[in-house]
This record gives sequence, C-alpha cells and structure tokens, in this order.
Amino acid sequence: MGFFVDPPFALFCLEQLSSATLDKLLLTAYDGSFSQWYFYLATASYDSAPKENPDGTPGPGTRTPIPASFTSSFVGQSVADVAQWLKQKPEEVTLEPKFFAVLDKKATEGKVVLCRVGDREGKGDEVSCVLEEATYSSLTLAGMEYGTWEELVHDRGEYEPDI
Repeated sequence: MGFFVDPPFALFCLEQLSSATLDKLLLTAYDGSFSQWYFYLATASYDSAPKENPDGTPGPGTRTPIPASFTSSFVGQSVADVAQWLKQKPEEVTLEPKFFAVLDKKATEGKVVLCRVGDREGKGDEVSCVLEEATYSSLTLAGMEYGTWEELVHDRGEYEPDI
C-alpha cells in the first residue's frame, strides 16, 4: 500500500509575511517543480480553494503575484489547527488531504515546512513536519510514496514550526 498524492497542496501562512516574500517562495517552488503551481495559499474560506476541472483534473494552486493587501487567516495558529481546517474541507475541494505545507519564521530564509497527517498507513491525526528548501518543497511532496516520509524524517529530523 502506498500514498497517491494529488497536488495541489494547501500552504498555510502561520506568520505574517509580505506579499513579496510570498511571491518569492511560490515562484521558487514553481521553478523547482518544473513549472507546476503545486501550492494553494490557503485562506479561511474554502470558496477560492481549487476544485475539480471539467476534465476531472484538480484545479491549480495559487499563482503569483499575491496582492499586497493579503493577510493570512492562519497567523499564530498551530499545525494541528490548520490540519483540522484541511480535514474539514468540502469534498469538492481538491487539496491533498494528508500532506500540506506551512510558512513559519524560516520562510524569510527561503524554507518551507512540509507536514503529513497520520501515520505511515495514512491513519490517525498526528502531524509530523520537516523543514525543506522552497526550491524542492513542492516536488518533495508531489513525490511522496510509501515510506518516503519516514526516510525524510530520519534524514532531516522532525521539525517543530517556529511561530
């Protein structure tokens, strides 16, 4: 049994970051993924979240530029809080349910926190996280297979987001 991950991935901003920083991170992830918009910059409402396209493919992630007026609804929240938001998403929202990313204080250094909900079998609500360079962040998530997460945590160590 393996995971079949299906981008886009929710990206939660747990720190207040400028639109310039968000643009840079999203563009870096886009460039590192061979030009795929794998991250959806989550907001409190599910209304703007990706939905299935008429051809059955998932809708795209967030494209730049991010409006200068953007403020995250998730500033100061925990990883467990945003995992709950993802768990409660409507069925028509096509965000990957077990893997997501967050931006904490390390985002200003070009880092993205990658997170998984559940255990190796995809069961449970425990959230584990690792820190990744923005360049590799979206492809790392998109390439998840059975056991890959455990190797990643073993190699890098589990990371507790700094908010």
